Amino acid sequence: MKIESIGKRGTLFTFQEGDSLFPQDTCVYLINAGDKIFLCDTHVGPKSMDVVKDYINAEGLGNKEIIVFNTHSDWDHIWGNCAFPDSIIIAHYSCRSIIIESGEKELEKYKGIYHDGSFELKLPNLTFDSRLSFEDYGIKFIYAPGHTVDSAICYDRIDSVLFVGDLVEYPEPYLQYENLEEYIKTLDYIKSIKADTVISGHSGIIDEDLIDENIDFIKKQMR
Repeated sequence: MKIESIGKRGTLFTFQEGDSLFPQDTCVYLINAGDKIFLCDTHVGPKSMDVVKDYINAEGLGNKEIIVFNTHSDWDHIWGNCAFPDSIIIAHYSCRSIIIESGEKELEKYKGIYHDGSFELKLPNLTFDSRLSFEDYGIKFIYAPGHTVDSAICYDRIDSVLFVGDLVEYPEPYLQYENLEEYIKTLDYIKSIKADTVISGHSGIIDEDLIDENIDFIKKQMR
């Protein structure tokens, strides 16, 4: 497990290969924004989120409202939702639909491999179409299809930090969405934001060169 401060109000949690049964690094990003905490993704279950909650309490932030954001519906980013039973869970509207359709099947498929059956799914309960802004907190959630049809990103305007989930990965993106032209448009849009820090769901802090390499990879698949 690696915990590092980002900007004035961000904390990046990296669940590293070997920390759990999940076989790759996965990032969760916390934004301490006034009287609220925004948490981007929730890893593979409540045991992972105990680390985040312990950090919140140790930092004296336990009295703040926690708002969770799911970048997309893949199980390794949403299973920890249930660790926050009273929280708002934000996602694109198609994310909720996909979890309803396939979430229980994935829970059953990976039972005994990535979880012990001791928790249940918690669905997003606040969904949006193109974008959702918390203007007083400098936080914006934006629909950004590419890795999946339901992918979305979180932009922290105050720190100029962009959390992009699985849209950008090292060494190349994992393609689950057929509309590759739209994927490229999303990556170009990510570049246009000009965020000081861009964070990938599995590759940590990334640079524009990696985004360009991801674009080149996708273009090759279109030939």
